[in-house]
Amino acid sequence: MGAVAAFTTRDARLARVGAWSGSALAVALFLRALDAGDPPPGLVVAVGEGVRTGLPTAARATVAGIAPLGGRYAEGACGGELAGRLARVADALELRGRSDLPGAVLDIGPDGVGRLVAMPELVGLGPRATARAVESRFGSRGLLCIGPAGERGVAFANLASGEDPPSFVGRGGLGALLGASGLKALVVTADPVDAAGSEGPLIASLRASPRLRARADGGTFELLAVSAARGAPDGSGGDVDAAERLAGELGASDHHRRGCRGCPTPCGWVFERPDGRRQGGRFSALRPLGPALGLGDGEDALALMAACDAVGVDAKEAGACLALEARARELGLRSGPPLAGDADGARRLVEDLAGADVARLGGGARALAEELGLTEVLRLVRGTSAQDETDLTLVLGQCVSARGVDPMRSSPLGGLVGFGGRLRELLAPLPLPPGAEDPANPAGTGRIVWWHENLSAALDMTGFCAFSAAALLADGVCTLDELAGAIAPGALREGDGGARGRALLAAGASLAVLQRELNARLGAGDEEDRPPWAAASLAREGMWDEYRRLRGLDEEGRPTPQAGAAVGEEALLDLHRPPAEPEASLPVQPVAPRAQGRIRLCGLGALARPLAGLEPIECRLPAPLAEVLAVLADLRPGARALLLEGARVLPAVYRDGRPVAAHELVFEGDRLDLVVAIGGG
Repeated sequence: MGAVAAFTTRDARLARVGAWSGSALAVALFLRALDAGDPPPGLVVAVGEGVRTGLPTAARATVAGIAPLGGRYAEGACGGELAGRLARVADALELRGRSDLPGAVLDIGPDGVGRLVAMPELVGLGPRATARAVESRFGSRGLLCIGPAGERGVAFANLASGEDPPSFVGRGGLGALLGASGLKALVVTADPVDAAGSEGPLIASLRASPRLRARADGGTFELLAVSAARGAPDGSGGDVDAAERLAGELGASDHHRRGCRGCPTPCGWVFERPDGRRQGGRFSALRPLGPALGLGDGEDALALMAACDAVGVDAKEAGACLALEARARELGLRSGPPLAGDADGARRLVEDLAGADVARLGGGARALAEELGLTEVLRLVRGTSAQDETDLTLVLGQCVSARGVDPMRSSPLGGLVGFGGRLRELLAPLPLPPGAEDPANPAGTGRIVWWHENLSAALDMTGFCAFSAAALLADGVCTLDELAGAIAPGALREGDGGARGRALLAAGASLAVLQRELNARLGAGDEEDRPPWAAASLAREGMWDEYRRLRGLDEEGRPTPQAGAAVGEEALLDLHRPPAEPEASLPVQPVAPRAQGRIRLCGLGALARPLAGLEPIECRLPAPLAEVLAVLADLRPGARALLLEGARVLPAVYRDGRPVAAHELVFEGDRLDLVVAIGGG
């Protein structure tokens, strides 16, 4: 295999962006190939400068390819030791061609040279067994491998790291791309780069974030109750108490926490299973495999997740396929007993993806829906299953993300931070219209998603944890300028060694434009940004139209010449800056006489314990939410740090599925659900 080579290109834009490394270099490699008339790489693995310099929580490698589901560019962030070891020898690894060796392993040694090794004993093994076998052969290493689904070409096969238990990446079918190359595994045996120390300003900031502490306490499963509290887009409410019980069951299971290198608030949970195995788990995987399939028992959901992991398939896409199969049986389109609530039946269907019946589910949810005639019930974005939401920032974010659905996974804005939070000051000087804090109001949604996509792309480029950054900003632990000064790559820093938040956002905007250029050259059109299931929402003023103008897109969803020319420049942020909005004023609350009244306050996630056993509280009502929470903080001082920061309300608060603003009145008999959370994960 080839040795390390410098990245060169005739395109000055790509040369500048590629120097930022990480996901910036990944997209530049794909565009360079198309410029030269070559086919795109089979797979690219790239590491950001934050990984090379050992930043706390910067331990992710970007894995990128043209996704089998949808045929568009897709990225994922892979944890484990891979990033730190690859950073010792290279900024990126570009995989091309195919190996015919049985159980082929590509070993990237300390000299940066790749060597192919045949390990036929790996054929058909799951990711965990593959990792053990590779470790016995190569010793300490960073690993990326596939399970039997990737070998068999299942369209939503994913990639596994070499941790125990493995972590997984690759929505859209990136595992199938590694399988198509003939590789079972990629192993990096170079020594890892040195990590930063366990102390320092950035570590102190991470420790100071209430949302990161809450996330570590809940392992992201607090979002089960958040999802229920928000309700469904059709107006039906979720069972918040049932969701909180499920989260409590998971929390009571034997587990320990793991996190990224240097993170003082690790949020990954590893469960000790009855058979002695260890099983990783997060909300984003459990949601489509648990309640969505009628599995309200935590053990059943974890067992189904374990089946997905053993085969090596994306749990979200598997959940969408299983939901379609269940619906088809209800309608008589498929034979078999009812699948909803049948954990064993669902598990057997997943296990078939490694055996004789790949064709049943193996093409992914879109192929299955087309076969069954159920396309109208499916939520898709560029061929990958998506999720309808009541929060319009989440709907628009999924639909417009040019690198797949998952990279817009962390949404600290809108519903979880907006009311009573820092939304306006985070986006300043970008103005927001009145009502933008309401996640069900389209006003300003396009600019919120545009800003967040810029930030998300820039964070993933560095390798720094997007969830950590979201919490630091949402909690006010640091400003965007301070964050950029700590994590931005050297190529974005000014003469004094610092970097401004504006430079970081402009870098992310450049990546979004280049990713859209790449997809346009792969055949993408504007209809992909507006799938039928979301078309009505996206047509509302402030949604797609506003996003398109800010991103610098034409009517077909492709970057305009002006946007393309501004790639790599901060001017890209100013192509279509919206006019200043009138000063937002709080709505006038109806005057009502106050009287002593009772309300019920329910803590979710990290607030569940400090508010456990809380009886309905009495106070003078109606009263603004902020005032009610001040009363609550006096009653439960152990919860104060998660309730208020001065006069600012920290939790997201829901009443009947709707968020409540800090200034809104609370009335006699209300039930309020409170959660401190960062979206996604």
